[in-house]
Amino acid sequence: MMRKEAHRITIFESSSFHAEIGAGIVLTPNGVKVLKKLLPKLIFKNLQTVDLRTMDTLDTNGTRIGGMDFSAGWETHPEGWLMMHRVDIHKELMRLALEPDTDALPPAIIRLGKHIEVISFDAERPSLTIAGGEEFKFDLILGADGIKSTVRRCMIGTEYEAPPSLMAFYRWMVDLKKNPDVAWIRDGRKITGSTSVIGKSVSLLMYPVRGGNLINISAPHVDKRDKESIERADWNEEVPMDTFRASFEEYGDKFLSFVNLAERPRVWQVRAMPVIPTWIKGNVALLGDAAHAMFPTYGQGFAMGLEDAAALATLFPGGTKASEIPVRLKAFQGIRKPRAEHVGWLSADGLKRFENLSAEQWMLPDMLDYDIIATARAALAADV
Repeated sequence: MMRKEAHRITIFESSSFHAEIGAGIVLTPNGVKVLKKLLPKLIFKNLQTVDLRTMDTLDTNGTRIGGMDFSAGWETHPEGWLMMHRVDIHKELMRLALEPDTDALPPAIIRLGKHIEVISFDAERPSLTIAGGEEFKFDLILGADGIKSTVRRCMIGTEYEAPPSLMAFYRWMVDLKKNPDVAWIRDGRKITGSTSVIGKSVSLLMYPVRGGNLINISAPHVDKRDKESIERADWNEEVPMDTFRASFEEYGDKFLSFVNLAERPRVWQVRAMPVIPTWIKGNVALLGDAAHAMFPTYGQGFAMGLEDAAALATLFPGGTKASEIPVRLKAFQGIRKPRAEHVGWLSADGLKRFENLSAEQWMLPDMLDYDIIATARAALAADV
């Protein structure tokens, strides 16, 4: 989005993208609106999205015990709820950032395998230093480096980190092209949607991505590891197969088929950031999970990151002067921090009653009706 404003951008990425990583996500209408309004060249076909229009709730033997219908939500929010693979949206955003542009906008430069170690908050030209000691100076640094953010640590200290919660998710995917025997999870419904299976100790959340050919599976459960073990382990580590399979002893064969198809499943420790005192320091700002990682209750995490990006792209139009950066960042924080903290509170509150949420609660107006672009434009017009 910042590239569209003709800014010169350098991206520092700690990974090398050697392997496909990630999982499925549900993008809510407020996030879809951002993509459609600010990225007109984004090709939605490349995202291979599947509409989320229903959610069936089953018991561990496959008997339907409830469900949700999102028809009313699609009428009021026609952008809808879109299920997709995280890697697919990532690749498309990377294409928009890096490909040569017919409008002569400068493509971003990406530096892979470059771990940022230190941020300097010089008032005029902040800098970052990568592993090995090389330093780079910029007019503006944006820390979108996730829940374990180095930029945040340098800005406000290690005491503001995401603490362990009582919940974890097992995560894996099943390829229906390779496993047609379990394709009923996609084909056995009239309207596309997700399937929720309620167990006593572990549940299943299953939904299609990649045009319906992959089933993304998350299994929420109480994390019984002690705090020391959680802190010592990777927050998204591979789980031993015997431990994993033993968790599903109560499940009938219908769902054990999916469990047995898991290859190297992982356990993800669910965490949320506490409210932090600031998102900005000098000409450096935090956004996304680095600023406001939240529980996945309403699927708002990715949408909040897109709203952050939309606010920045709107507040920093092409031609913005370096001297204007501090006041624009203050406006960014004034717009985004209260909004993200409110949605984070809603997500935490909803997690307490996750299995009993209604479709109406998934469609809260103060989550979905918000227009970040109009809000940011109003702030810019106020001569921020």
